Amino acid sequence: MKQQLVMTGLICLMVSSCITVGPDYKNPALHSPAHWAELKENSQPAVALEQAAWWKSFNDPLLDRLIDEAVKTNFDIRQAQARIVQSRAEAVQAGAPLWPSASAGGSLIRSDSSDSAMNTGMSAGSLASPQTVYKAGFDASWEIDVFGAARRSIEAAQARLEASREDLRSTLLTLLGDVAANYITLRSSQEQLEITRHNVAAQQQSEDVTRERYTLGLTSYLDVAQAQAQKNTTESGMPALEIAIKQSIHRLGILLGKDPGALTAELKPAGLLPKSYGLMVPGLPSELLQRRPDLRQAEQTLAAASADIGVATAKLYPKFDLTLGLGLESIGTGTFFDSKSRYWSIAPGFSQLLFNAGKTRAAIAGRKAAYEEAAARYSSSFLKALEEVENALSAYYGEQGRRGILIDSVRAHEEAVELANDRYRKGLTSFVDVLITQRSLYTAQSSLSQSDANLLTDLISLYKALGGGWSIAEKSMACANTPVP
Repeated sequence: MKQQLVMTGLICLMVSSCITVGPDYKNPALHSPAHWAELKENSQPAVALEQAAWWKSFNDPLLDRLIDEAVKTNFDIRQAQARIVQSRAEAVQAGAPLWPSASAGGSLIRSDSSDSAMNTGMSAGSLASPQTVYKAGFDASWEIDVFGAARRSIEAAQARLEASREDLRSTLLTLLGDVAANYITLRSSQEQLEITRHNVAAQQQSEDVTRERYTLGLTSYLDVAQAQAQKNTTESGMPALEIAIKQSIHRLGILLGKDPGALTAELKPAGLLPKSYGLMVPGLPSELLQRRPDLRQAEQTLAAASADIGVATAKLYPKFDLTLGLGLESIGTGTFFDSKSRYWSIAPGFSQLLFNAGKTRAAIAGRKAAYEEAAARYSSSFLKALEEVENALSAYYGEQGRRGILIDSVRAHEEAVELANDRYRKGLTSFVDVLITQRSLYTAQSSLSQSDANLLTDLISLYKALGGGWSIAEKSMACANTPVP
């Protein structure tokens, strides 16, 4: 009895004095600029930009519906959700060693001793043959986490679980940008196709005028050939635009978890290019660390790498375990439940690694190097995030200025074409002037249309770089009975 009390006291002492080896994780200090270099306004904190449905500022109900459907049906999202479930299962497995494991079992052994054993002089009672032994009981074992290996494993697994959740949010953010960008590309290609058709029709009229003047003997056939050549050149750009339209429709179908042609009937009719040039407050550079899922994921990966160092370090220290057994054992069923048939055992133990040719210390060094790698990756990811925002701001402001110039250019070219056609009909200028002005107008119109699309794409890139919108998309998933794991 005294021995049991002593043993219990030693176990309690070990549990109460448990330590956790390895470094405790601390958030790394990263230098962040005080403001955005490319932002024309003063930098101000942004309130919950991750909850801002920036795509709704485009005022396009069809785009809103496509995005809403994509977050519910996209297969990249489903893969990310499955990874969360896997990480949660690994976290449960990591926590299991903190608790004792128990098993129950029983056996029935029928045996008969040899004649040689019967002649050894042992008592007949002890060697009664044949005999049956009945046994039932349970065993419990517990490896006491004195130096924190299990606790560090739990810490690493929890960090990786959080990283998988951030991976889902990062996937959502990418999906939002991809659906919006491909929709803009679709509407831009459709608008470019309409502009091309309009110019082909105008150039066909010019060809008709030259044929009429040629018939009247007022000009040479050269004008007719030149007019026809320009119309054909302009018309040759239509197939490429039609291909781009089909490819955008196909891509949107895949993003929504459908076959490539599933959205053709709905999206093939030409729609207007969304018009939205308002810029949401981009916030402060330091806010990216809390808002961008990829940066949050990188930090959780760093925390897991820190905990892994502790897991490896704990292998340098002794391991303590305790095994318990309790049950019934008898050679007859009639006495199986008697008090004399009970048995029990307590088996405390420990082990200490003495030599493994430096394997353990090499593993620790490897874990430390992995932590340094993760820390460098985290810092690099933050710098790249800053760069993405600065580039998006620069592109947005630059395209905004370019668009203003193109608006004036289109207006001037329209006047030039009208004047050139009028002068040509009156015989006051050559047809070359008409060709030049028509070609210039078509180029300016196409450039303006592309600029409109670029401006929207730049906004999408900016909101994606800022980490905007993923939280509201996450809530949309929950409302669709596809909760975030």
